[in-house]
Amino acid sequence: MAEDFRYSRSARPALPWLINEDRAVKAKLQGLTVTDANAPDGRPVPVRYRLPEVELAQQTFPLIVIEHAGIEKADEREHRGQIWLPYAPEGTSGWWEDGATTYDVTASPYLMEFPIPFDLRYRISVFTRLAEHDTALASRMMQRDLLPARFGFLEIPEDGTVRRLDILGGPELADTRDENGKRLFRREYLISVSSEMLPSTADAYVKASSVALDLEYFSDHVTSP
Repeated sequence: MAEDFRYSRSARPALPWLINEDRAVKAKLQGLTVTDANAPDGRPVPVRYRLPEVELAQQTFPLIVIEHAGIEKADEREHRGQIWLPYAPEGTSGWWEDGATTYDVTASPYLMEFPIPFDLRYRISVFTRLAEHDTALASRMMQRDLLPARFGFLEIPEDGTVRRLDILGGPELADTRDENGKRLFRREYLISVSSEMLPSTADAYVKASSVALDLEYFSDHVTSP
């Protein structure tokens, strides 16, 4: 039986490099809750980027803060040559029908140089006031669907890909204070997400959909035997 190469995808167009990954990291950490005596039905844990600098005294807790921690070229994943790109580059149209939820990646019309691989690094800090919240969130964050010690993943809905997510550090625990001198527990994680930068779509080769031949010149110069 022939293998069916298909990707699940959303109908949304692709966005620029880095923006997709930033949104996916935040979305992955959203929706967590903790319980305590004052919130037996659950207290939501907000997630935000440290842009601009977060004033901790003005925040509610628990709180998850994400920071950019660098971009590094992943030489060990680099390839040279050409590839039929299995998804539509930013700013180009897809080859699937409107409304399709799956598509055949081997039917890609985009032939281009291999994308340049990068590792995107993020620092994730979890702030809590209570030790019970710190322990509960540390346990939850290490589960397979969030930030596990191995086999981590990050889904990018805009292009239908699933990226590798690695834990490079943490969860490191620190006892700190906010600007008002109130106690805070902080757990810090350093993660790496696999990504790639596409070459310019102007350099892509697109499969021809039709060929127009003008045989009039040849008919005028053909002599009978």
